[in-house]
Amino acid sequence: MKRTGKFYFKNEKEVMESLGLKQTKGSGNGFVEKEDGQNDYLICQLKSTDAESIRIKQKDIRTLEYNADVAHKLPIFAIQFLNTGEVWLMAKPEDFTGVAEYLNTGKTEIKKQDLIDPVEKPKRKRINKVKSSASAREEFKNEQIKKYQKTKSAK
Repeated sequence: MKRTGKFYFKNEKEVMESLGLKQTKGSGNGFVEKEDGQNDYLICQLKSTDAESIRIKQKDIRTLEYNADVAHKLPIFAIQFLNTGEVWLMAKPEDFTGVAEYLNTGKTEIKKQDLIDPVEKPKRKRINKVKSSASAREEFKNEQIKKYQKTKSAK
């Protein structure tokens, strides 16, 4: 039986609340709030499935990482198997201490300013050409992710 969008919306809200996060409006499809849930310290992407396995694309992980960097939050990726009700969390090893501390206590010693990259980022060039189509926004987002990946790999 195919599940409805209403089911997934409600399910996402329940999972985010169980992790101490607030579900983002429109499941993060707007310009201001990204990903599926967040709070002051964490930002989370949720993938749910009825199947026995799930496929996670590197692009999804890089997008989460980029959005976490922009928001100065720790990224976590939640995987939910609906047939068993299990939720698994995925994070980088260096982020586990802060993520685990927050999930266990509701607090973390990590301050938002500690998540800000201390290296001054170069000023962005102004783009004179303004488009408002969905494909232009997607192209812009992909360009930003690629630039971010290049700067991360250069470090």
